[in-house]
Amino acid sequence: MNLPFIQQLIKENGTKIAIYPAVKTAGEDYDPREKNYEWSNLNPYTIKGYVQMLSPEALVWKQYGLQEMGAIEILCEAKYKNWFKIANKVVINGEEYSVFKTGVNNRVLIQDRPWNNIRVILQRKG
Repeated sequence: MNLPFIQQLIKENGTKIAIYPAVKTAGEDYDPREKNYEWSNLNPYTIKGYVQMLSPEALVWKQYGLQEMGAIEILCEAKYKNWFKIANKVVINGEEYSVFKTGVNNRVLIQDRPWNNIRVILQRKG
């Protein structure tokens, strides 16, 4: 079941989110024993989603288990789930956020939501 009015509302009034995928390349200083690959950002995919700031109290006392400032919650279509997983960089309103791929355990959370949506929790970098 899909609710088209929710998707239409997000498309019309949503915030632009730039998702940068990356390609793993071996640079001039590549060493096969160290496996020091470099990641080169590709052109961004731009999607729209409902973005809201999360308060520090909500991060500590709710299910997220995070304690830092600058977290956001994004509600968007489920078809973008893999884009968030392979992203090397996520930029919203000029601010860069942590990505799922780097393996920072508690800084990124992707949850499936009803009606073909996902909720993504991201922490601001630096």
